Amino acid sequence: METVAEYNRIKEQLMKREQGVLVDALLTLALESPSALMMVKGLISSSEERVALFRRNIERITGQSRGNYLSGNQIFDILRRSLDLLDPEHLDPKLGLELMEAFYSADSWAFESTNTLDFDFECLFSDDACSLFSEFAVRCPDIEYAREVQKRLLAVDGYGVRGTLEEIAL
Repeated sequence: METVAEYNRIKEQLMKREQGVLVDALLTLALESPSALMMVKGLISSSEERVALFRRNIERITGQSRGNYLSGNQIFDILRRSLDLLDPEHLDPKLGLELMEAFYSADSWAFESTNTLDFDFECLFSDDACSLFSEFAVRCPDIEYAREVQKRLLAVDGYGVRGTLEEIAL
């Protein structure tokens, strides 16, 4: 979809379709695309399952071994879909901050996986992840804990994508 108008037109048409037809189409996409499958699993999972899926996704990236590397595109999809699993309104803020710290631990794997996605990874870490981190941080009743996580993340910023975290006033 190239325009908002086209997006809105397609959305309007899909809203008129039967639920079963849409479910079948979504499951077909999930069978063809790991990214779509991850989205479907996120949609049907409980909060606890979403956290477990998030942890497995990050471990899948950071626990890679020689000969079993994920491509830059795969890492990007996994990271992007992983952020979608975290809902600040339904997740304990301390847990959310812990998960965001784990998310940022994957930045070296992301940037070292490819040079063609540097801009995409930068936006993902500097914008999307920072925004989510901020939502958890401001909701956290233990401001000192939030500050400590923020400091730890800022202390190691080899790829220059954590600096936006400094702008979050805690």
